[in-house]
Amino acid sequence: MKISEREFSLAIAIAVIGLAFSTRTWILYLNGLTPVTGLIVYYIILYAALYVLSRMGLVVFGLKIDDPIETFGLLTITFAFFIAVNWTCPYVQYVTTGSFAGASNVFVNNSEDGLTWYLWSQLIPQTPANLLILRLLTYVATPFILTILGGLLISGKIRIDG
Repeated sequence: MKISEREFSLAIAIAVIGLAFSTRTWILYLNGLTPVTGLIVYYIILYAALYVLSRMGLVVFGLKIDDPIETFGLLTITFAFFIAVNWTCPYVQYVTTGSFAGASNVFVNNSEDGLTWYLWSQLIPQTPANLLILRLLTYVATPFILTILGGLLISGKIRIDG
């Protein structure tokens, strides 16, 4: 099981997106946008990322997805991407308000990054002192690992036999 340069590049790209788009400055910028402007910014990012990745041949590695395991691999990569560019978790609540309290559980937990934050915060206490660690685990490490896994599933380098 060898990770190709394309698989590794995609994982790095999504991890970098997560690192860039989870900064305090970026989240506070988003917090100041109207719902319409915010959605436009979100979709510009989504389109640009998908366009660049597709031009690089990295979105689905140029392979036709015709197997449930390959579909799961693509789903895993999609999940990782939305961790990196979705801003609905306790971290965002804390950055924008200075508190973990006050946001709806639906808002902060029923999303890719919300779930990932929640799972990591079960292992590492959700305190201001641990914000950087939880941020990096949520927005960088997890998308990186999931993208590698998804790429290996899509390429058939690992199989899940039932």
